[in-house]
Amino acid sequence: MLRKLSLKGLHSVVVATELNTYVFTKAAVKRSIDGLTQLQIHEHFAGYLAILRATKQKAPLPVKSADITAFHDLYMRAAGAPENAPYVRPFKSRGQGLETFNANVAGSYAPSSLRSKGKLIDVIEVSGSGRSAIYGLRANHAALALGSLVASKVPIVALSAFIYRDYGFHLSQPRVDAVVALFRKEFGLSAQDPVERKVFDTLFFDDSADYDSADLELNV
Repeated sequence: MLRKLSLKGLHSVVVATELNTYVFTKAAVKRSIDGLTQLQIHEHFAGYLAILRATKQKAPLPVKSADITAFHDLYMRAAGAPENAPYVRPFKSRGQGLETFNANVAGSYAPSSLRSKGKLIDVIEVSGSGRSAIYGLRANHAALALGSLVASKVPIVALSAFIYRDYGFHLSQPRVDAVVALFRKEFGLSAQDPVERKVFDTLFFDDSADYDSADLELNV
């Protein structure tokens, strides 16, 4: 079933008397995955995105392991995948291609696991233990993530196409920049906020030249 994320009111060019529902084409999603899997991105970049999103969405409430699991259920779960490995992610620090991920998200991001494996713990702070643990972003976390979790800046349209591959968008026209605006708003990367914009500029780059309106199609 198509899940819809409305862009109405988010971006001035989106507001119109008639909106259609667009989805990324299969070709665009495949191209985004092919591009992301060629990059050196640590597996726990997914956890970083989850904490980044939850920090924006839940403030001032603390981020818990349940929020990381919820992110995986929203954006990493693959249709038809086995229950013991229901998730996929285009992030691999070694090798290339999509990687399946087991159902124990909470265990993989438990404080004890993170402290023993490093990388993500260089970027976030964790206090407490178990399901009551609280996750937060370190000061200058984007610059830290650029060194620890990704070897170079991440293409924002490719990432948006993968994250939103199972979602539809209410748009007056098929515009990739409107979808990116939604991603930036949801993940605390707004161009209007100077702090959020600095995080974006540190960690992501605009690859919109590789995509166009034909990469979004009407959902029928």
